[in-house]
Amino acid sequence: MIYDFRFLNTSEDADFFLYLLASQANNLNLEAFFYTQDSHTHCIIPDLSAIIESYLQSQATQNHQTPQTSQDSIQSAPTHTAQTNILPHTFTLYRNSQNIVDSQKILDFANDISLTLPLSLYFTFKEITPISPNQAFFKKLSLQESNHAKESNESSHTHKNLTQILSLALLELLPCPTLFSSSQIIALFNTPKTYYYTPLQTSQILNPKSDAFAFLNPPLSITHKPLASQDRVYFLQILHALKDNQQVSLHTQRGIVSLSLTPTPNTHTTLACDIVSLKTYFRIHKAQIDVLASFEKPLTHLVPKEVFEKHFPLNATGLVKVGLPYDMPLAIIGALLLQDDIGYFFLSTPSQDSKPPFDFCHSPAPKEQILTISQSGIFIDNRIATSHTLTSLIREHITDLTQRHLVIYLSTRHKSAFLVYEDTPKVLLDIYFESNPKLILQNIATSYKSGDNLIKNFTSRFPHLIESINALPDLEQPTSNLIDIFDSAAFTLGFSTNGASDKNALFYRAYRFVRERGPRIDYTLLREDNALSLDYHRIIRSSISFKCADMEDEILSYGILDSLSEFIATLVRDTKTNLQIKKVLLLGDMLSNNIFLDRILGYLPKDIHLILPKDGLLDY
Repeated sequence: MIYDFRFLNTSEDADFFLYLLASQANNLNLEAFFYTQDSHTHCIIPDLSAIIESYLQSQATQNHQTPQTSQDSIQSAPTHTAQTNILPHTFTLYRNSQNIVDSQKILDFANDISLTLPLSLYFTFKEITPISPNQAFFKKLSLQESNHAKESNESSHTHKNLTQILSLALLELLPCPTLFSSSQIIALFNTPKTYYYTPLQTSQILNPKSDAFAFLNPPLSITHKPLASQDRVYFLQILHALKDNQQVSLHTQRGIVSLSLTPTPNTHTTLACDIVSLKTYFRIHKAQIDVLASFEKPLTHLVPKEVFEKHFPLNATGLVKVGLPYDMPLAIIGALLLQDDIGYFFLSTPSQDSKPPFDFCHSPAPKEQILTISQSGIFIDNRIATSHTLTSLIREHITDLTQRHLVIYLSTRHKSAFLVYEDTPKVLLDIYFESNPKLILQNIATSYKSGDNLIKNFTSRFPHLIESINALPDLEQPTSNLIDIFDSAAFTLGFSTNGASDKNALFYRAYRFVRERGPRIDYTLLREDNALSLDYHRIIRSSISFKCADMEDEILSYGILDSLSEFIATLVRDTKTNLQIKKVLLLGDMLSNNIFLDRILGYLPKDIHLILPKDGLLDY
């Protein structure tokens, strides 16, 4: 039997992960072969003991089935029939030299890589697939054995011969032109980086009770490029300065930053010292923890727990940009802070006159990523593409424009798009509505059943809100951006604190909701002259009704977002049913909203082919 360990591989540090796999196979005296195809790396490990037995059975079967109809046929191939049960010389030497059967070694390999491979977002284990050798494999095996036997029968050449023979025979089974052996992978590795540490090395360096604590450069580590080193005294000095409320400049893997224990006007990032601290101070789910703790150490936006909210710098939606220490010096500082029960610290842009800090000479690292992470583990890179249009953005994701796709683009930046793509785009749902809250309420009062009574009730319950709305000019404010309905809702419902329309005020309140289902807000489709349109003002009407029923702002805000997600999913389902479109592309920075991403992924049909934005191509 042959085992195919398949890994998703889009990592910029793929050489490092391949080296770890190859080294682990070598440590166990396993033959391992590698190839990469369609963003997946395959680690092929033959169970040689099983292959030997299968080989003998194959030859015995072939011998039994060989026709012997004439004396001529017997005389024409005496050597072949006489030797079909003979094990190839290389395999004989191999079998005689092994103490442990390969099946156990392969189990050990699977267990070891689960412990030694760093958790990565872009190099992830997917599955193990058993592959049964076929006759072409065994035929190639015999042929190559014969060729190598002519060159050398010395046992010292066994390993080399075995590797070459297996490599050529495996090509009969695998959809690839070339295989690399583990020895070749190890020999080709020549790019150690300062941030390459194994999980064991990391745990020792960050353990204050370990002799290796704060020792930046593990001995005899081929993958780790040594940092310019400092001893633990250097880090203790930083600790004392921070506890004295000083700002400390540090040369990190992502540039020079200023460290502090309290936020400053220039603070851009909060670092939790460890996973326990993340759980203590923020509302966070398992998938977010796993992603933040990954090899790439990305950042994300989290909601602080209410009791700690005042300690953190919040963005306009009430979120904190959070991560874990992303290089070893930062991690050591975090470990020291934890000894004093300090669970987080802040990174700020340093002042221009600050003294240049010690340069650790970090290797250039992949770009910092800010990710939105769903509870299902799907993550979206929040970077906005430059030099793109919606059309070019779509073509980055749809490779075959002749196949029908449903494209949904929802952005806070540009007008929305609901398109059916097949050669050329066709509008499925045209977005266009009046967004002035004053005119919306006038329309509700005159165009909806009992609308006038609803507005009268709203006026009597919330006279201050009506006063603000009536103070708006009577100017029409048409928009083609569906997300602008959140601006209108935020102002109408009194969420905006500065007297202006502000969708972020709605997002802020929605993030404070702690359950997972809000009220159903009416997102109703209308069909007229065979064209679809959305009843936009019914969304505001529905929201006002819940406001008059004294629903809490946080619940109502969440419901508005939740119901939009459900509406989008229903539209996708109807399109699949009525137009037989199963391929759906979602784009736009609304996918960077945690609530919207989580809810829409939960509501979407499971039998569609969902295409999500590639890294750096969320929006334009």
